[in-house]
Amino acid sequence: MKYSLKHKSIHFFKDISRSEIVLQAVVTGLLTGFFVLIFNFSINHLFGAVQDFSMKFPVGKRLLILPVITALGGLISGLLVFKFAPETKGSGIPYVKLALSRLGKGIRVRSLFVKLFAGIAGIGSGLSLGKEGPSVQIGAGVGALTSKLFKIRGTSQYNLITAGAASALGATFNTPLAGMVFAVEELTQKFSAQLLFPVMIAMAVSVSVMRFFAGDSPIFHIPKTGVAIMFTPENIVVYVILGVLCGFLGVAFAKNIFFNLKIFNKMKPVPNWLKPAIAGLVIGCFGVFLPEILSTGAVIVDKCAGGFYSIAFIALIFVGKFLATGFCFGSGAAGGIFLPTLLLGSLTGGFVGLIAIKFGFDINLSSICVVGIGAFLAAVARSPITAVMMVFEMTGNYHSILPVIFTVALSDLIAEKLNHAPIYTTLILKQNAHTEYAEKLSEIKVKQACSPVPFIIPLDFSIENALNLMEQEDISILPVKSENASLAGVITLSDIEDYKIRGNDMNLSVQNILNTEPLTIRQNDDLFKAAFLMHSNEADYMIVLSQNSKIVGILYHSDILACNK
Repeated sequence: MKYSLKHKSIHFFKDISRSEIVLQAVVTGLLTGFFVLIFNFSINHLFGAVQDFSMKFPVGKRLLILPVITALGGLISGLLVFKFAPETKGSGIPYVKLALSRLGKGIRVRSLFVKLFAGIAGIGSGLSLGKEGPSVQIGAGVGALTSKLFKIRGTSQYNLITAGAASALGATFNTPLAGMVFAVEELTQKFSAQLLFPVMIAMAVSVSVMRFFAGDSPIFHIPKTGVAIMFTPENIVVYVILGVLCGFLGVAFAKNIFFNLKIFNKMKPVPNWLKPAIAGLVIGCFGVFLPEILSTGAVIVDKCAGGFYSIAFIALIFVGKFLATGFCFGSGAAGGIFLPTLLLGSLTGGFVGLIAIKFGFDINLSSICVVGIGAFLAAVARSPITAVMMVFEMTGNYHSILPVIFTVALSDLIAEKLNHAPIYTTLILKQNAHTEYAEKLSEIKVKQACSPVPFIIPLDFSIENALNLMEQEDISILPVKSENASLAGVITLSDIEDYKIRGNDMNLSVQNILNTEPLTIRQNDDLFKAAFLMHSNEADYMIVLSQNSKIVGILYHSDILACNK
């Protein structure tokens, strides 16, 4: 028996040692860590050199020198992106998400190097963008490179790409837990042990590389409160105001991004590779007078939380960064909006906090800046769990966790009520890098493919009658209409069966088991959008609505597949 147990144990550990996924994940983490380290180091030192050089001159000469430098950085970024790998424009996160959904083109190894050097040139010279989006795409490129080295295809390849992308975010911000949550909540929107294992291994290795060379401190050096921040009837009012304000401003920031994308898309005579240079020229001019809007601006968070800025100056930086980031991102330069979103959140928190303090509220400034970071991110990206985890890890401050959770939830609710979709999802639907199958779907309207609705029941319809109708007509979904004939929700056969098994009253109306927020789509939307939303929500059907929210039909996954035949 002892020999058998020993033999099994040796055999078990030999199997683990021979498991290629461990080695693949370790290689992915090592390479990701080193590439992100080089990326961050290069941006910081290049931007520092640009600032030191330009500051040697008086304002008049600086107004000539700095715009030329930022325009040159934008030009180099634009040439690299649009001549060698157009998929590397902008953030990179939407492209990675689209590729992982199997509806976008694959991740090319080339994108790793193009994104690296284009991001360094653009952000390092002063373009008002973040480095997290490029880092995620660099990590995805590392995953693709590792897959190529080990000759991996299919699901295992996509898992390594996810591991590289998530570990890059974790390494960039020194936030391993938030990076893993980001992979599940934002990148894939799916949870499985098969996916999580390589993500965890790669994350541990990549963050270890960064910590070994760059230190273990959080990216933001915000003064810690030392005591837990508790809700009181006095300060809860301030956090409610902050949550609502972040909700509205976060949605406005997203709309500003989309507006600038439209502006640059309308510049048809201007070559795409020249547009980042235009953004650099304009931002460089403004950056002479307000250097805080240039590059990532991460140090602003520390100064705002430390009380170095007045209310008026916070408002000025906010407006400048708000406009500058949208303008630079719209140009197609390689750079993200994640870090600028965090910066804007801290400024919003500082603005509200200073005003509250002036009115006599007992508010800790550094704490409310931390809360603002999470609330603004939740409104823009609609990723509340990532927002809470990110704030905790990036600041190293657990004392503000209760206000963070409360304000993040409120901000996300405001964004939902304003019908704001997650910004990366919306950016995906604006991507052109679709597969041939996805391109075909984008040419077909939902109304051309959806199935008709045989029955629509009113809200006062009984559950018993609904069950009888479903059994007689052999259907599993029933849309429910409100008094004005718009969609009130849906009920499914499984919902009714679960309700009946629990011994509940079947004579009650369907309103008691109604799903009031089913997945919906407009009849004039295209099938690519429908397919992506179904994939993201792991749904098998969507309710099709007219422009005035009347029920038109049901789009099943099988309807989409039939269009590919």
